[in-house]
Amino acid sequence: MKDRIYYLDHIRVFLTILVLFHHAALPYTPLEGAWYVSDMEQGHTVASSLLSFFIAINQAFFMGFFFFLSGCFTPSAFDRKAPRLFVKDRLLRLGIPFLVYLFVLSPVTQYIASPEKLHFWLFYKTKILTLQNIETGPLWFAEVLLIFTLIYVLYRVLLKKSGFKAEQPFPSSRKLLFTALLLGIGTFLVRLVFPIGFWIWGFQIAYLPSYLFLFYIGIVAGRKSWLYTIPRKTTKQWIWCLSIVTPLFPLSLIFFQGNINGGFNFKAFTYAIWEPLVAFGICLGLLAVFRKYANQTGAIWKTLSRSAFAVYIIHPVVLVGYAMLLKSIDLQPLLKFTIVGFAGTITCFLIATIIVKIPYVNKIV
Repeated sequence: MKDRIYYLDHIRVFLTILVLFHHAALPYTPLEGAWYVSDMEQGHTVASSLLSFFIAINQAFFMGFFFFLSGCFTPSAFDRKAPRLFVKDRLLRLGIPFLVYLFVLSPVTQYIASPEKLHFWLFYKTKILTLQNIETGPLWFAEVLLIFTLIYVLYRVLLKKSGFKAEQPFPSSRKLLFTALLLGIGTFLVRLVFPIGFWIWGFQIAYLPSYLFLFYIGIVAGRKSWLYTIPRKTTKQWIWCLSIVTPLFPLSLIFFQGNINGGFNFKAFTYAIWEPLVAFGICLGLLAVFRKYANQTGAIWKTLSRSAFAVYIIHPVVLVGYAMLLKSIDLQPLLKFTIVGFAGTITCFLIATIIVKIPYVNKIV
């Protein structure tokens, strides 16, 4: 990759904020998942349906986009260091936050949301040290990214590959469409064995195909200079595709039978196909918008970019705290979601700007 592209950092900030609003919405939906607060006393409502659709759209692309951005910067970071130093750096930057979340932040988050009125140390000793309530939370991303990165290191070291350096044209819309369909079929096949909701080490295998593919494509995009050469025509075509495909998901829930989480049924198949089509459209659209309007940096952008990973690490504690404060208050779910989302985002960034200034800690996050 050439000189650092500012708009990719700014997309990362946007995605981080989207993660916060994604998790702020979960308590007000019937969706299952590894989260800590449920505020569904009113049952299924129009608000919960809207928030569920918001979550479905996010799930289709935002974590995959994180892997894509990580892939973009991985080859250049590897090239600047010896393999041993590169691995050490990644173990520090990904492994330590993962462990801190596992044994510090996750227990605090669970304790805040726990209906049991135990002393914190008793809760920690009986639930965490016994490994009964170990939760990776959103730091599954660091866990999986570390695995992907180590695979890349093995590829470069064992095969003596220097990566993809030759420039070549960005793939046509037809190739992208074919790739999205293949990715959807692959995801459907994986979910026959590992449906959504099946967790291994805090990670859902059901989403592995898209995450692994987008990490790989991020590496290719960085090496082949695709980030400088995405045709406007291709982006427009995929935005049109996005506008057509997006409404098909709620329609499939109405007209098709089956379990959307996986299994050999048409609902699971259409959802698996829908996801990469939506992901490709949104990702290309965001790349175009941020490249055009947010490819310059400044003091605010630098502060937000520098704090983004710290925000990602700490946000469950903050969001759960706000959600618990509002749980006993009679407010509409959409209003609660809005309050938790905005208050949580502002609080997390304020705390994170302090965290990244702490000596030694600032070398990790």
